Amino acid sequence: MNRSIPVFLLLAAVPLFAKDAPSTQADTQPQTQAARPSSMPATTQATAQATGSSTRAASEFPTPGELIRRMKEMKEKQAALPKVAYFDLSRPIVEKPADFSFFGEDNQTTLRSLIARLRAASADRDIRAVLLNVGESGLNLAQAQEVRDTLAQIRKAGKKVFVYADGYDTTGYTIATGATNICMLQGGEIMIPGVGMEATFAKGLLDKIGVQADYVQIGEYKGADEQFTRSQPSEELRGELNKLTDALYEQIVDGISINRNLSRETVKGMIDETILTAQAARDRGFVDHLLDMDGLRALLKQEIGGDVDLVYSYGQPKREEVDISNPWGLLALLARRPEPPSKPSVAIIYADGVIVDGEGGEGLLAGGNVGSHTLRRAFRTAAQQDNVKAVAIRIDSPGGSALASEVMWQAARHVAEKKPVVVSIGGMAASGGYYLASAGDHIFADPCAIIGSIGVVGGKFVTRGLYDKIGLTTESFQRGRNADLFSSSQPFSDRQRRMVTNWMKQTYEQFTERVMHTRTGKIKDIDQVARGRIFVAKQAKDLGMVDEIGGVEDAVAYAARQAGMKPSEYDVSVLPRPRTLADLFNGGGSADMQARTPFNPKVQIGGDSIFGAVSPVLQKVLRQELQMLQLLADRPVILVSPYRFTIR
Repeated sequence: MNRSIPVFLLLAAVPLFAKDAPSTQADTQPQTQAARPSSMPATTQATAQATGSSTRAASEFPTPGELIRRMKEMKEKQAALPKVAYFDLSRPIVEKPADFSFFGEDNQTTLRSLIARLRAASADRDIRAVLLNVGESGLNLAQAQEVRDTLAQIRKAGKKVFVYADGYDTTGYTIATGATNICMLQGGEIMIPGVGMEATFAKGLLDKIGVQADYVQIGEYKGADEQFTRSQPSEELRGELNKLTDALYEQIVDGISINRNLSRETVKGMIDETILTAQAARDRGFVDHLLDMDGLRALLKQEIGGDVDLVYSYGQPKREEVDISNPWGLLALLARRPEPPSKPSVAIIYADGVIVDGEGGEGLLAGGNVGSHTLRRAFRTAAQQDNVKAVAIRIDSPGGSALASEVMWQAARHVAEKKPVVVSIGGMAASGGYYLASAGDHIFADPCAIIGSIGVVGGKFVTRGLYDKIGLTTESFQRGRNADLFSSSQPFSDRQRRMVTNWMKQTYEQFTERVMHTRTGKIKDIDQVARGRIFVAKQAKDLGMVDEIGGVEDAVAYAARQAGMKPSEYDVSVLPRPRTLADLFNGGGSADMQARTPFNPKVQIGGDSIFGAVSPVLQKVLRQELQMLQLLADRPVILVSPYRFTIR
């Protein structure tokens, strides 16, 4: 190894560290003969000049040892500065880790990893304060509340929390209210319009094009079919939507009022104005400082009392450097897999999206679904692995297939026979989502989580009228009394409708039985919470559908305690583990890595695909709507919520 290279690099850096660097070009020039003192011989003067030049050179170009000493002093000086942990939320924060990772490393920031890093900063004695850049995180309201509550815990621990954004929307400002110091661009604004819901009904359009939605619902409050079968909401659905609007509005008002110590009337006034300028926001107590991002360091210095050291990657795991110019190093990189937990662990299993039969993850609709086969394998893995001592299920789902919901419920209960199973509800656990949640022994829910919709809907679209309009004809060939049950050419006969209704009633009874299997003694009257009704978390807790209000970290900690583990005694793992290149090369990997590959030839939705120009939040809503339509075509009976929520 050529050891002269570091020396050359050090010498090249010397001028940056020279203490006595000359200030002008004249100071660096040797004296001319005319300027020499007359009493000194020329040779003596030359010798003196050479000696002086050597002395200056020694001063200007210290030895490598001197450089190392100075660099050590600078490092020690920086280490002595107060530390501020910096978190950048300008990149999307995801709920569920990616199904595929090239080299076993997850470059995405998950909600749980963000909260874990924030909590670590709260407990770290070397960290004096925390700084967040909110940016365009794409968090939903439930996730924003979890981050806000974590910031509030840091604040209660006696540390200052600074949050910055050019401007705030509802979710961004929800996060900011957990801070001690809310900062905003002087020309920015807060825009919180309140809670508005719009229900779209397509019966008029379907009538015009000759399509009939032939649907049956069990539970008069269910409403999942009304967007196709009615031109306006039923009184039952209207009442549910008004109830939800009130509850979410109160959540936003109370969150701002309590955390900013402002009256509810002041907060409501701000919401009614909708857009509040930066100056008005500071004057009314919604914002503490008006400055641009470049002014943050000066603010930190002022508030903390001196220079600070910003820790930009606080809490992120260190990555092993690999020399890809070395063929062996490249092969090692390609063969890398995530290391399994070495300690006892709590396994997190994510149910994020529409519930479908079969495989979840990547596919025609670019993910966003929960596959019954995928989760069943994950539950089996959790049950079989000795180091997994407890399971936490994180749910954000509007429901989907009734059969897939039953498959996952059964799989979760098999685990619960051996190990604690705790549920964390994020944005929503409705219909099939709550079906799965009821498999847990204990349920946590974020404060604004949407919960319930215990009911069943099913049917089909009859397109015969559309075909007549556009000149298409169909002719049926069938054997068997009900071979035309799902025909799109004609509605159900009276006999078929009775058959489908009875089938749906059986599914509804099974649904309520599954709920009461774990909630007996907690839910007093299943009829009062079922029949399609839907609630926010606090209402659901009062009715016994939820045990505690809390986030995913609370659920993980509770599961660990139930397994008899202390915080320092366990790791947290994710099942199924993401597949890597090594798994592809080895034909698919082990049983706990059976998430589908992203190398899918079908059309993708999201990223650089056909919905690439749409925001991440809207992408998720559109994906779910398309998935529901596909599910309706595949399954005549589904457990699905009629509600989709987007908070801006």
